[in-house]
Amino acid sequence: MTATLTKLSTSDSSGRGYLLLPPAGGTLRAFGPLAEAAGADVWGVEYPGHGDQLAEPPASSIEELATLVAGALPTDWFSRSVTIGFGMGAFVALEAAQRLGVAPGALIVVDACAPQRRSPDKNAKAGASAMGRVFGRTGLTPVAGYRDSPESWEYALDLLLGDLQLLNAYRGPARTRLSCPLAAMRGTDDPASASGDDATGGWRVWTSGPFVGRVVPGGYLGVLETGREAEFWGRIHRLEAAFLDVEPDVA
Repeated sequence: MTATLTKLSTSDSSGRGYLLLPPAGGTLRAFGPLAEAAGADVWGVEYPGHGDQLAEPPASSIEELATLVAGALPTDWFSRSVTIGFGMGAFVALEAAQRLGVAPGALIVVDACAPQRRSPDKNAKAGASAMGRVFGRTGLTPVAGYRDSPESWEYALDLLLGDLQLLNAYRGPARTRLSCPLAAMRGTDDPASASGDDATGGWRVWTSGPFVGRVVPGGYLGVLETGREAEFWGRIHRLEAAFLDVEPDVA
């Protein structure tokens, strides 16, 4: 069982690269247009049992998945990269950093409630049809692009439901703070972030470095909608600039 690190785009830019970690049900396929618009080196991790790694058995827990992801990441490179975790990918990023024993150059979490503010059993009893309705009305989702084929739709929902089982069983990381800049971004219409600033500000406790929280228009993972790639990277660059104006937590 393995997770694979794949280069999604290449640039002549001398800036540090980006690492993208997919949300629940997500594969690297969804990141293609986003990576191409970055103007930077972009890498992504394909989880076992997903996308190009479909032949691999899926991880049995977020902790196991993070261990596999950590095993795929060169420590020195990871320490310089800007890691962006979408949804479930935010928890995988945090857990992987703790396993590597080194923080990324910066961590940006998108539409992921802070671990200590989560309700892990919220979707425990949801079936495929219920989750299809939920994710079908919240903007771009991990299952977008599969709707034209019943077989593909079933495949996408199976991935999503399998990952939601991991999330429902996940009780959060050990309380070991990172030392890197950390930003939390969420959509105003994301139903999972109905608790307002709790969903973003709660991430502050997970780093001793600078922290920035942002609320942006859109639903769950709406920042990934087709046609919004330049807007997304503009937001990322503004977050990176904001880190320079924020004092780290020295407590």
